[in-house]
Amino acid sequence: MTKLKIIKDSKTLLRTIQIYKLKKKKIGFVPTLGSLHKGHLELIRLAKKKSDIVVVSIFLNPLQFNSKIDFKKYPINPTADKKKIYKEKVNILYTPTIKEVFPDNNIQKLKASKKAKKLCGRFRKGHFDGVVTVLQSFFKQVLPTIVFFGEKDFQQILIVKDLILKYKLKIKIIIAPTIRDSNGLAYSSRNYFLDKKQKKIASFLFKIIKEISFLAKKNLKSLNNLEIIGKKKLINKGFNKIDYLEIYNENNLSKKNIKENNLRVFAAVNLGKTRLIDNFKN
Repeated sequence: MTKLKIIKDSKTLLRTIQIYKLKKKKIGFVPTLGSLHKGHLELIRLAKKKSDIVVVSIFLNPLQFNSKIDFKKYPINPTADKKKIYKEKVNILYTPTIKEVFPDNNIQKLKASKKAKKLCGRFRKGHFDGVVTVLQSFFKQVLPTIVFFGEKDFQQILIVKDLILKYKLKIKIIIAPTIRDSNGLAYSSRNYFLDKKQKKIASFLFKIIKEISFLAKKNLKSLNNLEIIGKKKLINKGFNKIDYLEIYNENNLSKKNIKENNLRVFAAVNLGKTRLIDNFKN
């Protein structure tokens, strides 16, 4: 039976991981901000299938938030999170403070790749720099063989791939499909802020980008018009602000060489004060 080890300091974590490494164990890593939902749990289950040892981190990373208000508002429930982790029979739960993630307060902020300038990067300045900075520190402490991310964060995945390539890290990325509720709304910690009426409206985000994706594959020369149509549909359904609905080559976030087999629709919207993101490829 798997006994959960809850580790709060980086030195203990590294010693523990090194013992597993000596035994040639494959380390699977699931980094999270906490407020675990069904999407996180599917990542953990996938990690258990693909790895010998599973490490889940819960760390609310202040470097990836654009405002202190958003950081303070983020829903946290460590007691509920730990119960879910216990139930999933994870090997290690890593819950560091910022001093453990960055010993001696030595925060050397990394610059994310050029892909960070598009989509969410245009609206969340410095967000992806904060993501890669913390992940680089975690990679040094967890020494993962594989790191697991959900498809909903597709732009982030591409940026992390660039990070791994840049530093020549021997880490494989495995992407899990987006987990959705019965109405198609992607599970997200931010859904906590949506009331019943807003959740109903939010479900149209997936429906509309899915529709635009199907139309785009049949009309590759009309992608700009389809983006405009998609935005109008979102506004008509009740979203109060559309940050973007854009179609890209999923391999490099380029508008060039978009084909049926690499076309992906990305969207970010605001519903009340809640920002939601999603993407789809059919």
